[in-house]
Amino acid sequence: MRKLVALFLIAFPLSLFAQQSYNMSLVGKLPYQSGLNDIWGYVDTDGTEYAIVGLVDATSFVSLADPSNPVEVANIPGPTSVWRDIKTWGNYAYVVHDALQMGDSQGLLIIDLTDISNGNITYDSYYMDFQFSRAHNIYIDENGVAYLFGGDYQNGGALMLDIATDPENPIFLGHFEDFYLHDGMVRGDTLWGGAIYNGEFVSVDVSDKSNPIILGSAMTPNAFTHNCWVSDDGQTVYTTDELAGSYIAAFDVSNINDIQLVDQIQSWSPQNDVIPHNTHVMGNYLVTSYYCDGVTVVDASDPTNLQEVAYYDTSVNYQGDGYNGAWGAYPFLPSKLILVSDRQEGLHILSVDNLEFSVESLNDLLDIQVYPNPSVDFFQIKFKSNDWATIQVSDINGRHIQEIENHTNSDFIQLGEAWELGTYLIRIEDFRGLSITHTIVKQ
Repeated sequence: MRKLVALFLIAFPLSLFAQQSYNMSLVGKLPYQSGLNDIWGYVDTDGTEYAIVGLVDATSFVSLADPSNPVEVANIPGPTSVWRDIKTWGNYAYVVHDALQMGDSQGLLIIDLTDISNGNITYDSYYMDFQFSRAHNIYIDENGVAYLFGGDYQNGGALMLDIATDPENPIFLGHFEDFYLHDGMVRGDTLWGGAIYNGEFVSVDVSDKSNPIILGSAMTPNAFTHNCWVSDDGQTVYTTDELAGSYIAAFDVSNINDIQLVDQIQSWSPQNDVIPHNTHVMGNYLVTSYYCDGVTVVDASDPTNLQEVAYYDTSVNYQGDGYNGAWGAYPFLPSKLILVSDRQEGLHILSVDNLEFSVESLNDLLDIQVYPNPSVDFFQIKFKSNDWATIQVSDINGRHIQEIENHTNSDFIQLGEAWELGTYLIRIEDFRGLSITHTIVKQ
């Protein structure tokens, strides 16, 4: 294996839509000369945390021994590629890239991190006897099986490799090739894949890697399924559609033959038509990276009532439906710090603040009566108190319908008489910037 030597290189907002952050703080930041893509984390045997950052032309390893002063300790140059994805298993990192523009393929890059505390790492590439050269994404399950998604092996479904037996020499186990999968994750014997061009997520039984079997599937709200992540109890799958103004969606998968969409939520600035990219489940929360919007934290303890409780915009200079800004967010470090890779602004190390307070305060907002629902005429909203600030109404496609401000300290309001028939989202925000969204139907 080749050897690489070290390189040392909130206050309460009045409105969510005008602030860079709520309940999140910047701990540290590391800029780069080249653009960023995805990100992952690693903890060495001494407990030191690291960020593994995908760059357009390299893979970067950053020590977080002092999170306020992140330091790059190693760097592996690679072919120029917009897409680079990373996962870890034991003391190894595995990196894939897709659609390279310059340089030779690195295939599946296998990196030994055993001596990273001294800035020394070794690495080599795996090509499965040159049957593949690139992949869009990678996931490694709890059994040490690596799944390479969206590559140039056959139809670009999921290539399955045993890395537990010999981490430096993967063993081919099988492949799913019914159709292209852009991204995915695996829990137990079930693969959850984002079939982006089919507009759906799919559940696949991979207990027999040589014969994967589709169990079920469901269309996502905007029919461009980028990623999906299953809840810790296996009952809910959360998805993102990589389109402007799209949603994080929650699906009840307890009956795989009858998958149901139970809720969906946009980021804190849906009026800018921002694009959700990757969502991950962190206990009862969803941590999601958004182009041009940074990262959001959503309380998913009740999957039928998703509520945003924190956010941080890493790219205040970018707005709207472009592909600038935050690419990935990694929430699984023991310290609970969240790592965000912003394509232009570099690595961000963030902390979540006052989350317990936010959830407690949000419970006050939950005590709102919306009735009748469904309605054939109008809707009435009864508040527990009169401290709500605004009501923003959009249709199911995110189109702005109406906004009401509380100038009279009213605890009751009526709306919807002039609306067309259909499904609407009403977002109620209080004067502290906390918000709750209800889905209502006029029929």
